[in-house]
Amino acid sequence: MILTCPECKSRYVVNPSALMPRGRTVRCAKCRHSWFENKPEDDIEIVTSTPEEPQNPKEGENETAASNPTAENHEAAAEANNDISEFPFNQPKKRQRPIPKGSNLPALQNQKYGSNKVGWVSLVVFVTAVISAFLIFQETIVSSWPATNKLYTAIGLNNETTPDGPVEPRQIPISELLIVGGLEPRIEQENNVSQLYIKGYVENISSDTQTIPSLIATLKDATGQSLRSWNFSTLTELVNPGERVTFETSLPNPPSQARDISVSILDSR
Repeated sequence: MILTCPECKSRYVVNPSALMPRGRTVRCAKCRHSWFENKPEDDIEIVTSTPEEPQNPKEGENETAASNPTAENHEAAAEANNDISEFPFNQPKKRQRPIPKGSNLPALQNQKYGSNKVGWVSLVVFVTAVISAFLIFQETIVSSWPATNKLYTAIGLNNETTPDGPVEPRQIPISELLIVGGLEPRIEQENNVSQLYIKGYVENISSDTQTIPSLIATLKDATGQSLRSWNFSTLTELVNPGERVTFETSLPNPPSQARDISVSILDSR
């Protein structure tokens, strides 16, 4: 006959004679649960054992020993300590209980930790290569993608070098501050000597008071070649914004080939 453990549902094949005449207490060999098993009814199916028959129980003993549970007929009976052996067929699998929250989970098996290490090393090498290329090929990247220049500037890698010390303001050409105009040349005879007189003015076209530097007068021939030049200064050195300062200069015995006269400001800054 087949006994089933009420606790773990393990099944055992037991000779019915082991429970005769009044039943007996048996114990599961797997979960150690004990219970009282009544004697079999008259109409219960009896499993015939082959080829070894268990020995008859001795008279006067309350509990009968079962045959060897590892015998070829797979029969199992209660031992002297009331254990019964598990029959290995058609046994339901024990349902695994869920792991309580907060319990230490078992270590994962067959993990290849070496592959994780290789992955991290590969990631570090890739990031290093990208950063190196970003720094080495800065000019190429900026020329191909000008928007990246803002990124290089933000991280302090702009190619544009800033001069050391304070930046000097742009020097304005003198021609944008003062102009010469109103030239009036004339020739006079004094003591049988020809005198060339040139009259004109210097105007301040800037918004600040300016100092008038030296002026230079030049005589040129018909081809534009310089024949004679000389320097002179105005009587007034300072000129206010929008004002004019007149001047007059002279040259004795001017060359007869002179056809053009020009007066300009010498920028001595």
